[in-house]
Amino acid sequence: MEQALQEGHTRGIIVAYDTLFMDEAYKHGFDKDTKILGWSMTKSIMSALAGILAQQGKLKLEGKTAIHEWNGDDRRNISLKNLLQMSSGLDWEEDYGKISSATTMLFDRSDAAKYAIEQPADLPPDSVWYYSSGTSNIIPEIIKRANPTYEEYIAFPRKELFNKLGMWSMVLETDASGTFVGSSYAFATPRDWARFGLLYLNQGRWGKEQILSKSWVEFTHTPARMSKGEYGAQFWLNSAEKPELPDAPANIYFCYGFNGQRVYIVPTHNLVIVRMGLSKKGEFDYNKFVTSILEAVEQN
Repeated sequence: MEQALQEGHTRGIIVAYDTLFMDEAYKHGFDKDTKILGWSMTKSIMSALAGILAQQGKLKLEGKTAIHEWNGDDRRNISLKNLLQMSSGLDWEEDYGKISSATTMLFDRSDAAKYAIEQPADLPPDSVWYYSSGTSNIIPEIIKRANPTYEEYIAFPRKELFNKLGMWSMVLETDASGTFVGSSYAFATPRDWARFGLLYLNQGRWGKEQILSKSWVEFTHTPARMSKGEYGAQFWLNSAEKPELPDAPANIYFCYGFNGQRVYIVPTHNLVIVRMGLSKKGEFDYNKFVTSILEAVEQN
């Protein structure tokens, strides 16, 4: 952990075993109370919130969604499952180096979900896998429509997830329309990101409460049909043809955020490993980082 702190502008590391924190380390200027932007790890939070509503019987993976704007065309066949698995078939360009669908949505629109919903169908649902922050921003709109009032919608993540896990620091930002930006804008301390990972490590159970069903957790890390083992339901998988962690167990799955935000769930070792940083591509060796921690745990 100390070595990793010296590489790739690492800000904080947590290693959590079972239900307890084993160890943590922070770079100067960061500590256990520093909220750090998770970027696309926010997508995994949206998946969990959808799973809670599914367990409550308010959402279904298959069939029509609450997006009535699609009722008059082929988009009506897009399911919540398709959205969670990045297999909607909606036209999209995920490119942050130019004006694209993603940058227009995040930086030039007041209602991210509305912009994503308006995108035309490019291919039939479940016929292609394509990473899209647009589909991730449709999910919080579906969650909003599943709540009777706006006040209940805003309170829902804290009441049904964050407070139950003790994730007191977590902040979900909304856009100007008041809808959560489910693709990108969640802030929390590394400890609270670790708590989120522990929920999945423990099969959706926290204390005496089954917050997520075991079947939802299994669905989360089941490969999307067209993803070649790379992606589940708003979580990345280490079972890909070219995994991020080639020397680590294939059943690891993880939250993945821009510039090196990671929450790795490691069932073989009963571990959650969190790494927060500000790393450009190639500046940090995630494979070495995770495998070194696993080797250290095995030796002890």
